[in-house]
Amino acid sequence: MTKRSKVKNTQGASSDGFWATHKKQAKLSFQELLRRPLGNLLTLAVIAMSLTLPSSMYLVGKNLTIVASKWQAPSQVSLYLQQEVAESKVQDLKSELEGWKEVEAVSYISPQEGLKELSEQSGFEQALTLLDSNPLPAVLIVSPQSDWQDKNKVHQLVNRLKQQSYVNEVRLDDDWLVRLEAIKHVAVVVATTLAILMFVAVFLIVGNTLRFNVLEQKDEIQVMKLVGATNTFILRPYLYTGMWFGLLGGVIAWLFTAIITVTLNGAVDNVAVLYESVFRLVGLTWDESLLLLMLSSFLGLFAARISVLRHLKEIEPV
Repeated sequence: MTKRSKVKNTQGASSDGFWATHKKQAKLSFQELLRRPLGNLLTLAVIAMSLTLPSSMYLVGKNLTIVASKWQAPSQVSLYLQQEVAESKVQDLKSELEGWKEVEAVSYISPQEGLKELSEQSGFEQALTLLDSNPLPAVLIVSPQSDWQDKNKVHQLVNRLKQQSYVNEVRLDDDWLVRLEAIKHVAVVVATTLAILMFVAVFLIVGNTLRFNVLEQKDEIQVMKLVGATNTFILRPYLYTGMWFGLLGGVIAWLFTAIITVTLNGAVDNVAVLYESVFRLVGLTWDESLLLLMLSSFLGLFAARISVLRHLKEIEPV
């Protein structure tokens, strides 16, 4: 290389600047991906599938959390009173409970009303008429105030109600909420486990793909090292390639996740109608989408650095 060419290259490098140089290398790395569209498209499809699965499981846990937060507050507490308690004492207890600041309303179901409702719903009208006496107790339905429908506060109210006279049993119908919480916990654990496994899969896919690229360009790398190129200089284009793999795979995974969310919304609407409710699946927010793209890009970049740098150190000029 002549003195004039050295000066020209130095001036060109200085005029390009740091960001311009990286922009140029990123563009060249992207163009390199387009030269082998079929093989790289298959790699991107595998990366996208690996990222779509944990993203979808994350949305399952997220929507279960939203459902639990909407329905976690019970609206009523049932007080089953002792057998054969006098009607006047029941009314006195009802009046006392209505004066509590924690209570919004109290309704009374007499044993006769309870037996009539049971016979109408169960279809055993004739069998129930054979009973010598009414086995059902009087029931008070307590509706807590809105600010006392928190899970912890309503349990405090239940404990206080248990201490009242003539109360035999207090029932808070929250068994299904406990089951829902358990399902939500399982979904979160499964999503976390799948996320770790799939991220490792993305790391291995990108690292293995770039490893083949390094081995394919072994002769060129040896020539570059002969003229003084360092491992860091040779590594830089592969870092951008890994970044592109991760970023494009993340974009495709985001599209797959959005399609799955829209597709499942119809089925969720049908289930919500059966429960006389309105609920729509919540997809990834902009912050969560940005986090997915950043994480996938970082995985590609990290995989490229670990895999390529290891093999570059093994390649020495002959």
